[in-house]
Amino acid sequence: MGSDSIRQSSPSLDLRVGPRRSPDQAPVGVLEAMMNQVSEENRRLTEMVSEMYTNHSALRRRLSYLASVAPCEKGSASPKRQRVDCEKHAASDDEHGCKRSREDAMTKTSKVYVRTDPSDPSLVVMDGYQWRKYGQKVTRGNPFPRAYFRCSFAPSCPVKKKVQRSAEDKSLLVVTYEGVHDHKHPSLDEVYTVKCPSHINSSAPSIDPDVTRQPGVDRGLGEIESPKFDRALVEQMVATLTKDPNFTAAVAAAISERILRHPPA
Repeated sequence: MGSDSIRQSSPSLDLRVGPRRSPDQAPVGVLEAMMNQVSEENRRLTEMVSEMYTNHSALRRRLSYLASVAPCEKGSASPKRQRVDCEKHAASDDEHGCKRSREDAMTKTSKVYVRTDPSDPSLVVMDGYQWRKYGQKVTRGNPFPRAYFRCSFAPSCPVKKKVQRSAEDKSLLVVTYEGVHDHKHPSLDEVYTVKCPSHINSSAPSIDPDVTRQPGVDRGLGEIESPKFDRALVEQMVATLTKDPNFTAAVAAAISERILRHPPA
């Protein structure tokens, strides 16, 4: 019994050569899987950093652009410098806006046909605007020349006009307008600025265009609508027609023709 206890308590010796394996050491396959997972996360993080860098660069460019086009919002510049910069940018924007509107106006074209005398060699079309002729030439497919005009009412008006007689119909003028007038129609002003002829008495009473405010208008309208006025108007027309010999002869001829066509029974 004593020998058995001595044999059980004797220490066991590990005679294997090599590094001792720790109890918690994982197999190689598990380590490879963990390495692949870390590599995948590293790749995703790299892509995220690259995307953030791209967005950051774009944001910096946008900020630089806004700072260049809106210097009046900078707090570091002096008020005088801010005002000058704002005026410069405003003038530049106005210039570009006017240029764009001018280009849009120049692209609009319209064509009009005007009846005229075939024997009239002039290519003048009275449309109410003031035009200055700056050229004329013969075009292909039409023996009649084409005249070129430019609106001279306003120096900045971009409208041009081309006038040419139609090759199919000599009594038609083909008028082509290019652009849009940047001023109102001159004839509208002429209506209110027309001068009275010299033979008209300047002391004549002024006439109110609103006829409803003229004295006696209501009374006159009532007289016109009355049966007495209708009878007087008919009598005046009959008297005027009976004095005309041509009218009397025409009535007699019509009566004679009707009698001959439908004789009495």
